[in-house]
Amino acid sequence: MAEVTYDQLKNNIAEEEVNGSTVTVTFKCPVTEKLYHAVATMRPEKGVAANVKKQAKNELLYAARRGLRGLLRGVLGGGRVGYAAGNAAARSVPQAGSPTFGRASREAAVVEAFEAVAPELAWDDARKAFVDAETLELAMSDFDRQLRDHPISGEWERSVTARMLAEIVAADGKIEDEEREYFSAFLTSKETHSLDDLLKKGKLSHLELEECKPDARASMLMLAYAIAMTDEHLDEAEQVRLAEFCKAFGVSQDREDMLRSWAAGKIVESMLRSCYEDGKLDEDERARIEKLAQNIGVNEALVAKMDVQVRKRLGVA
Repeated sequence: MAEVTYDQLKNNIAEEEVNGSTVTVTFKCPVTEKLYHAVATMRPEKGVAANVKKQAKNELLYAARRGLRGLLRGVLGGGRVGYAAGNAAARSVPQAGSPTFGRASREAAVVEAFEAVAPELAWDDARKAFVDAETLELAMSDFDRQLRDHPISGEWERSVTARMLAEIVAADGKIEDEEREYFSAFLTSKETHSLDDLLKKGKLSHLELEECKPDARASMLMLAYAIAMTDEHLDEAEQVRLAEFCKAFGVSQDREDMLRSWAAGKIVESMLRSCYEDGKLDEDERARIEKLAQNIGVNEALVAKMDVQVRKRLGVA
């Protein structure tokens, strides 16, 4: 199956609402009738996403970042209710100079919103729609199951998670424009701010980290590992800060190793998904994925297993 398009999502869209530049979408599984809510921001057709892709040093690493983008928006961007409450006043009065968006921008935002719920769904060619993956007996990845079972739901936890991710991105002492733009794609909630705003708050203290709910800590650490791994490898500064997060959260070494493995697996899964957008994975792409996977601790055997799982979920023979 090729890259997901708006037309392919038509059988899943139960509700689509536009408020300013924000598109709120309710997707529906045609089998279970389960609803999935997601939010995305409209951008000019040659906007942020295209710019990030152009600047990315490696298209596979871009694919990994893109795979996390929708997921992070779901975790850190706030939900439908939060958006509606926080922006009702802004919607009631048109803003001077506000950009206008056409149909293409709206449809692109719907596809982007789908990224947040895609891990729970799989393509059913018979129904020409995405369905709950469990109805096709396709198991969720450990990474996605961790986030589902142990969500980062509190405002404090979301804010701290955003600061953790910002610290990891800035750990090497420099921040590139593409990183700022990438963060802007999922930091849409009022409590998360921009990348620069987050860094101005300073380094998270041990006490601030300890205030996070115990049930959310492992998920928060796992996301920090995932962000670190979208840069080809873990450098020393990132590893030091991740170890400090782990200590503050009281996560055991065995548990940390497991979360790190799940994060690495998610990165590889995202790269594989991207390569299958044209319906196939060629030998050059496979070799590059295996090399990048090795850098973050995923061996060839596991890549091969994940390849099969991704193809099943995407409906690629």
